[in-house]
Amino acid sequence: MGLTMLNKTIAFLLVFLLAFPSYVLAEPPEEGPKVHSIKKNEKAPFAGVLFNSVAAAEVLAEKSYFEKECELKINFQVNKEKARLQALIDSQKVSYESLENRYGAIIKIKDQEIERLSSIALNTNDYSTLWATGGILAGIGLTLAVMYAIER
Repeated sequence: MGLTMLNKTIAFLLVFLLAFPSYVLAEPPEEGPKVHSIKKNEKAPFAGVLFNSVAAAEVLAEKSYFEKECELKINFQVNKEKARLQALIDSQKVSYESLENRYGAIIKIKDQEIERLSSIALNTNDYSTLWATGGILAGIGLTLAVMYAIER
């Protein structure tokens, strides 16, 4: 019998909690933010604006949000500019390396050509004068032989 009484109590408690949730029993929130001006000598030590707690919370939240938003925008722009400049630097490095490789290849080809032309200019195995001399002597000899053959 004790267990059924406990079950009934738990059932009643659950039905009560479902029928009246805690937010129904809470105080209604204040109506939106209120701002009230206070003039000097109206029970305030200074002229200013009076905020209720909701208005004050909104002002503080907006300030905090604004600072975070500015910080995020600044960080985004800084990181974007860093990325752009890094891409530009990387592009220039690749261009520099390409030009350096091209310059090295041109210098190598130039050095090979200079070496080839130097070896041709300094070649001591040139027999062209001997060939010319031999040709002249052979021509004179043939001319004399033909003249001797005709006179006889």
